[in-house]
Amino acid sequence: MSMTNPTLRMTNSRFFPTLLVLFSAFSVASCGSSSSTTYNRTIVSDVQEFDVSGVHVIMRQSTAAPVVSAILFIKGGESYAPKDEPISAEYFTMKVVTASGNQNVSKSWFRRKMVRMGSSIGGDNGEDFSAMSMECLRENFDTSWDYFTGMMLHPAFDPVEFDNFKKSVLLGIDSRNSDADVYSSVEMDSIYFAGHPYGRIMDSADIARESIPVLQKRFRDLMVKSRFLLCVVGNISKEELTNKIQASIGQLPEGNYTPVPLTPPAKAFSPGAYLLPFPRPLPTRYIVGYFLTPSTGDSDYYPYLRLRNFFGGFVFNHIRVQHNLAYAPDVDDRESRISVGTITLQTPYVDSAIHIIYDDVDFFQENRIRQSAIREGVAGWATRNYLSVETTGEQAAALGRAAVMTGDWRNAFFNYDKLASVTSDQLNRAANKYLRNFNWVIVGDTTGIDRALLDSR
Repeated sequence: MSMTNPTLRMTNSRFFPTLLVLFSAFSVASCGSSSSTTYNRTIVSDVQEFDVSGVHVIMRQSTAAPVVSAILFIKGGESYAPKDEPISAEYFTMKVVTASGNQNVSKSWFRRKMVRMGSSIGGDNGEDFSAMSMECLRENFDTSWDYFTGMMLHPAFDPVEFDNFKKSVLLGIDSRNSDADVYSSVEMDSIYFAGHPYGRIMDSADIARESIPVLQKRFRDLMVKSRFLLCVVGNISKEELTNKIQASIGQLPEGNYTPVPLTPPAKAFSPGAYLLPFPRPLPTRYIVGYFLTPSTGDSDYYPYLRLRNFFGGFVFNHIRVQHNLAYAPDVDDRESRISVGTITLQTPYVDSAIHIIYDDVDFFQENRIRQSAIREGVAGWATRNYLSVETTGEQAAALGRAAVMTGDWRNAFFNYDKLASVTSDQLNRAANKYLRNFNWVIVGDTTGIDRALLDSR
């Protein structure tokens, strides 16, 4: 219905959201169990995968859920964007189309009707895919589906929505240089992924080239069934969904989409340090570090995941608690087809903080963690992850992301047994394989920083 529904969570460091994780305030849990393992198996056994008129579909029916969530994943994303078109075109297309209604209803009527039904329709783009999403009460599914698919079949590119969105994006780009946190992340992306399909960062020159004809062309390129993966979770049968698809998006052209092979960026294989001044004096220095990590579905994924939990805890405890060098040092991941680990913190004492981080790296590379310690804490961590896929919208998003990025929707749901069974040898191998080739961006006063130290790992 608007450009802000449903809520989007950023999973990378770019200024604009690039990887879609959809949540909704009114999505409801569709299944529950006192046993996490039983819950995971129940989800997997309920999922169906099939094709309808050339549209690839993954669905999970839950008669207990009053909400239906549907997400059309459109494969390709920014990594597939034509080099002669602005990198912002797909971002603009997803936002403007889903805010404009469709050619069969006026924008004002569309918005009033959506508010009355409590339904939401939204869109966004990402590195590996874009997506259009819909969530509605079961009783409003027919009308909501018509509006949702009407955008795909009969898109409207409202000039007011386009102009307003263009202004807001330009304001966001102009504000980068006034926010050191955003600036450091954007610069890290452009440096680490230089020459890689993930490395194109939208700028004012891209936005200046945007026009409604550009968006219309991009949308035609996107609306082909060879790009589609439709994920639906909620109280709807396979037969009903099949009929809905056949009467709507099943009529779109097949297309000839072929995935682009992706390899890690060149920077992933050697350390690097990039000291960047900022236009105005800063009271601290902003540090962003990237390093290559395994993606979901990789054989190293669960050993690295357990390692990251330990490593992140060590970094926080040693930098924040023991030495009080930074308020919120953080170790996280940005999961895509090519995934990276991220280390972020703000401190005036760059060398001291980096020494601590590298000491923690040495600890995990040179020592074995006892098995009982590896298992401790897994249950609580698993519980939090299971809670993150309790709603229809979250399950549809997880299924689609896994299918697009790993080739198998079964990688969508956290496997407690695999994490709990990680061995000390596996954890040590993961530390030696992935905690290396750190690339750092330091923003602020860069005098006196030991570049050789930053480059040493």
